[in-house]
Amino acid sequence: MLIRTIRPIVLTLLLVGLFTTSAALAIDGTPVWFPSTVATLSPDNDVASPSLAFNHLGMPSVSWAARSNVGGVSTVFRSERSGLGLWAHRTVVAGVGVGVSTSLSFDRAERPIVAWMTDAFDIHADFNNGDVVGFVSANANSQSAALSISHDLAGNLRGVFGGSTTGSLRSVDFNGSSFSSLSLATIPSVDQIVDAQLATDHAGLRHIVARAEMAGGLEGVMIASEPTFAGAWSTATLDAATSVGGVSLATNPVNGRVGIAYTTRSAGVSRLKYAEFNGVTLETTELMQSSASVYEDLSLAYDLSDGRPAIAFEEDVFSGPEQLKLAYMNGLGTWEQSLIDDSIMIDSPTGTGRPSLAFDDYGTSYPAVAYVDADGSLVVAFDPPAVPEPASILPIVLAIAVGFRRKRRSPHDANRA
Repeated sequence: MLIRTIRPIVLTLLLVGLFTTSAALAIDGTPVWFPSTVATLSPDNDVASPSLAFNHLGMPSVSWAARSNVGGVSTVFRSERSGLGLWAHRTVVAGVGVGVSTSLSFDRAERPIVAWMTDAFDIHADFNNGDVVGFVSANANSQSAALSISHDLAGNLRGVFGGSTTGSLRSVDFNGSSFSSLSLATIPSVDQIVDAQLATDHAGLRHIVARAEMAGGLEGVMIASEPTFAGAWSTATLDAATSVGGVSLATNPVNGRVGIAYTTRSAGVSRLKYAEFNGVTLETTELMQSSASVYEDLSLAYDLSDGRPAIAFEEDVFSGPEQLKLAYMNGLGTWEQSLIDDSIMIDSPTGTGRPSLAFDDYGTSYPAVAYVDADGSLVVAFDPPAVPEPASILPIVLAIAVGFRRKRRSPHDANRA
């Protein structure tokens, strides 16, 4: 009787272990997306520049702007999701012309920093829900909304935005009590920096990818790296095309190196590419191409549990609606696709609508994407670990089958095995 009682317990523990192991992988099979509406706006406002981040306790937040499309007051928010799935909204700042772009990051003490740009092209930031509200710089580029912030391993704020002089990139810095800005690099042979993102590798060095309008009429994917000694940053053109839809970079948490994702379009063909430094050179892989659609803006992030890359990207299908998809590397090292939303808004009239991809940083790493839906609402789609993905169910089924088969075997069968 005792043995019969123990067997179901052992099988239950085995199944729990399989579920836990499956859930520990952010993307292990086909993602199952669950959209959560953060906010639905009035017709006089548009969602601009969502930036998604998880704190280290697994709580997602998104900074974004409700931009007035009639010249009225705009508002920058930080919206936080509770353990019951509800969204709470904190007003960071309100005023005419605020929130051209926003960016969000958490420091090591789980304190948020929200940075934003105004249409007067000033950069401002808010630390820990209003503990420090500061003016960063008046040197932003008047033709772009390039702004991104993040924290390095040491907990230092690392940010970048496009400067007011041609090809210049400037920092966003915080010393615990005030914000400031310094010149980082100047990329030659460009007319305008349109977008830029910064990431810090595990050696503490900063790297930047920028989307730029080049002097010759093309658009370029430009890269810049901080040297280990004081001096000028190294810069280069990674790629050039008739148009560059989007650029993004992130640091691989496993090897500490920086990877880049971007989209290009030339001669009617749109391409999605991924580049990763292998320790010797920057290897670029074309993940997909299309002449029936255009790949637009995108967001790169890495699975925190195993360092596999994933890219949320917008696709404007000529014969259909604008869509949001995820390209991700599976456990075999090959790339797959997942449809997140079959009808989105790529660009709103008053601001950028690029997606923002992030992975949970608490135990079970899983992906989430913030984006603007087709009706203009702000949505975050989750692929939660509690839901077994199709490719993850097979080991569970096999375990159950083996358990029942062993239970039905007679002592004679067991002796023959």
